[in-house]
Formats: sequence, C-alpha cells, structure tokens
Amino acid sequence: MIGSALKIKPILAFENKVIVPYEKVRTYKKALNRVLEMLDETAKKGRKMKACVIHANAPEEAERIKATLASKYDQIEVSISYFGPVIGTHLGEKSIGLTWYDYE
Repeated sequence: MIGSALKIKPILAFENKVIVPYEKVRTYKKALNRVLEMLDETAKKGRKMKACVIHANAPEEAERIKATLASKYDQIEVSISYFGPVIGTHLGEKSIGLTWYDYE
C-alpha cells in the first residue's frame, strides 16, 4: 500500500535462474527509462539482439515500446507477448516487462 502511494516500481532481474529485485524506482516513466537504459548498455556492443515486450492487458503501451525500440535499434528483433494469468495476478493489470538477450 505504501509502495503504491509512493509510486515505487521494482525493476527485477534474473540471478542464477531466480527473479530478484534489482532496483526500485519511483514512477513508471523513470522505471521504463531505467530499463531502456539497461537495454542500451547491451545494445552498444553492436551484436544482434532479441527483445520481447511483455504486458498484462496493456497492448497499446507494448506496441509503443516496440515501435520505440524498432526505430532506435537496427540490430534488435522485437516481439510482444503477455504475462500468463498467475504472474499477471501478482504483477497487476497494465504491468509491463522487457526482456532481451544478445547473440552471435
């Protein structure tokens, strides 16, 4: 409840195949910008990448993020998916996730 009132948005990451808190940022916009900044760090390597925007009933926002990534990066193949009902229930409606990896 306090986190919601303060608009705290957790950024999660995988460590040893487990999802763990990576950072906490205030407001959705700042959290999204931070995640995009993290993706940019990987993209600077210049290798081919795949990314996926994952959403919980937020298709318009997912499309907007996909378009942003596609216009900024030539080497990233971007797709859209959705959170399943179990994860979506825990995250809440309109949640957004972004995952990526590089290869070559």
